[in-house]
Amino acid sequence: MSDINHVSSENQLNYTLDSFGIITMERLCKWTKFVGIMNIITGVIYCLSIIILSIPTVIMGIITIVMGTKLTTASNYLQFAVEHKDGPSFSNAVDQLRQYFFINGILLLITLILIGLILLMFGLFAGYIMDFLNESGFDYSVSAIGTILDSFAG
Repeated sequence: MSDINHVSSENQLNYTLDSFGIITMERLCKWTKFVGIMNIITGVIYCLSIIILSIPTVIMGIITIVMGTKLTTASNYLQFAVEHKDGPSFSNAVDQLRQYFFINGILLLITLILIGLILLMFGLFAGYIMDFLNESGFDYSVSAIGTILDSFAG
């Protein structure tokens, strides 16, 4: 076996950045840190709202804080990787971003499932809801509108 076909057991990422690439990475670092800090602040506000609301806001707050720390950690690793041409730091940054997007994806799936359940429940109980609304005495039918228009015309 020749050395040309030999693949090391450890994968390596070699990258070179031109001036545009460096500017792009610096902007990515800044925006990742900004969004991470804003997530942490929002999470703290959610946690503090337990006084007014309930336990679910604390759970949302903790998850938001974890997501914010993932982004700020990724930003720090990215910045170090760009400044020092450090491959392991870049790998750590990408892993932190992966974890952030994994958590965010799970939350989006949970949200879609909850919206689907709400729509299903509304669909199943739509008849009961309309009966409840009609008990208020207001006639929602089209014939009632025609009767009202006829009274104004005649």
